Amino acid sequence: MVPENPPQNFMQALQSIWFVHVYFHIEVCTTANGFGRFDQYMWPFYKKDVIDEKNITREEALELLECLYLKSCEVYEVRDNWYATSFAGYPMWEILVVGGQTRDGQDATNDLSYLCLEASSELQTTQPVMAVRVWDGTPEDLIKYGCKMIQEGQANPGFFNDNAAMQMCMGKGCTIEEARDWTIVGCIQPGPGGGGTDGSPDAGYVNMGKMIEFVLHNGVDPATGKLMGLETGDPREFKNIEEFKDALKKQIIHHYDQIRIGYNIMQSCHMNRYPVIFASMVTKGCVESGKSVQHGGAQYSTAGMYITGAANLADSIAAIEKCVFEDKDITMDELIKACDSNFEGQERLRQLLLNKPEKYGNNQEHVDGIYKEMMHYIAGVVQEWPDARGGRYSFNVHSQTVNLSHGLVTGALPDGRLAGEPLCDNASPMMGRDVNGPTATVKSVASMDPTAYHDGALFNLRFDPKGVQGENGLNIIEGVIKTFFDDGGQHIQINVVDNETLKKAQEDPENYKGLMVRVAGYMAYFTELDKSAQDTIIYRTAHLSD
Repeated sequence: MVPENPPQNFMQALQSIWFVHVYFHIEVCTTANGFGRFDQYMWPFYKKDVIDEKNITREEALELLECLYLKSCEVYEVRDNWYATSFAGYPMWEILVVGGQTRDGQDATNDLSYLCLEASSELQTTQPVMAVRVWDGTPEDLIKYGCKMIQEGQANPGFFNDNAAMQMCMGKGCTIEEARDWTIVGCIQPGPGGGGTDGSPDAGYVNMGKMIEFVLHNGVDPATGKLMGLETGDPREFKNIEEFKDALKKQIIHHYDQIRIGYNIMQSCHMNRYPVIFASMVTKGCVESGKSVQHGGAQYSTAGMYITGAANLADSIAAIEKCVFEDKDITMDELIKACDSNFEGQERLRQLLLNKPEKYGNNQEHVDGIYKEMMHYIAGVVQEWPDARGGRYSFNVHSQTVNLSHGLVTGALPDGRLAGEPLCDNASPMMGRDVNGPTATVKSVASMDPTAYHDGALFNLRFDPKGVQGENGLNIIEGVIKTFFDDGGQHIQINVVDNETLKKAQEDPENYKGLMVRVAGYMAYFTELDKSAQDTIIYRTAHLSD
């Protein structure tokens, strides 16, 4: 019986994996509990049973694998209303990774890599989410297989740049061999060592929209009238955009520090009250050190610092720089009053803010540079902070659907966004503002140089099906992915669906139950999302082609 005894064949190995997976969920109600580099640790069993000894056929192995996939869809977590809005679509982040490199730098792709994608393509379930690692040695057939799935509208797999992810892992202090063996901890966060990292992906989120509001009101929240942030001075007295950015940086770091203080207290409570024994037994480093993961027993320990509204931050800075300081179209006082009134009676001013300044996502150097400057500044500070167990905080540009709940409590912003509207989608441009084509968009997102963020940056892109039809369309999808990676991007996931289909699914959900979409680092059935999450996906620019 497994897992009391080591598995002897492919079926027993799958059963052992499922038992361990369930044990994790029994021990603590967990999310972000993925399947790691499945095609690597399962390859010896597959090779023995299917290729060498021919105990089972490839088709039988596929059926067994699909049974595991179906079981993974049975895992759920009960969530309150806020959590259900902020992480829409019942995600559990059961990520399964294929491809990439071996520890000695050889291509790791094997027949099981393809079988994993085939099982996902046949079932089209929300779990597990597929992740394809890509490097110079990745077979063209594997990339094409994944691109074909995307072209068909499956919203699966996501693609990951090995070179970028390895640099992120090296930033966590690992060896080159461990970096080559990286796997995902959470949504997109690369962890070194193929299982030697204990990642607490979700330490907390800071809302960039509120940071702008606090700076515009000297630390006061305009929604409540209470002093909620740092008093960074009267913005009407700022002489240039650098003073405004300096105030923003202080405000932002102050709020990340509040997360750090609270999270360190929580970690200390877990050390003393709720150490996870089973998880520690199967995480490299814990048995050797005699410490649980909460006591820092894992080889590498990280805790993720998240962000919402990164594109809104860059666009707002660019708007203030252009319209207030450079062209003097409006005074700072007039801007503050316009935002406080949600641009009531001032639509012409809002359109000026929307259309005159550069917008992130269009391969425009200045605003993209603002984005990079602000993100790198945050990462450079928070990634120096230790957590309570001796690990490190890791920054990532990643919002899930917290951009919906954070947007609801954020007023109008200088970028032209109205009060209550969602903030931007993860590391993608603000919805609808990337208007120069998909190549310009991917170049903008890649220009942030995400290797500075130890937990990466999540990028959603959407194509209209009419723009990616046939063999030429397949080449377009692959070309966009490779362009993104060549320019330094880390992660990209693509929806191929048009607005007409999405809107019909809203009106007639019974006939569109199988419509799958990428939300964040996970997939969901479109009709199971609430309307606010559905609308956010509809608002994403539906690119045709360049």
